[in-house]
Amino acid sequence: MSSHELAISKDIVVDLHQSVARAHRLLDNSRTCDDILTMQTLTDLSADLLPEWPENDWMLIEQEQYRQLRLYALEAMTERLTAARRHGEAVAAGLTAVRTEPLRESAHHVLMRAHLAAGNRGAALRQYEQCRRTLQNELGLEPSASLRALLPPRTEHNGRSRLQHSGA
Repeated sequence: MSSHELAISKDIVVDLHQSVARAHRLLDNSRTCDDILTMQTLTDLSADLLPEWPENDWMLIEQEQYRQLRLYALEAMTERLTAARRHGEAVAAGLTAVRTEPLRESAHHVLMRAHLAAGNRGAALRQYEQCRRTLQNELGLEPSASLRALLPPRTEHNGRSRLQHSGA
């Protein structure tokens, strides 16, 4: 090692390494990961990589790479918790994904599915409306057909089904 290099002792645990390993496990559908479906994992995946560091090309790339991994892992965590019928935790993970990237439709999608699995159709509809407003205001876009397909059917007072306004 030269006088211009910095190294971390082998005895020091780097939380980023643990978070990355958990994220990869969550994304690997061939592996179970009940042991990491915890609030600690959610907390670890909620934080950006060195957000206070000055912007430079190599740091921006590393931050974005970790951010994308976190988002996919949070969505996978939401899906796994939903499948395990741990709806409150699934909603918390989904909300974390949406808060991290409000323009990410896939985050809204898994959150809506968590609400629906819990029997909370109104919450799913509110989430859809939040996504629709955000996409429209920020990008001039409407939600995709796959997101609209998650909408629970709405009925008129006489019990007949009516179409949900989707703007598309």
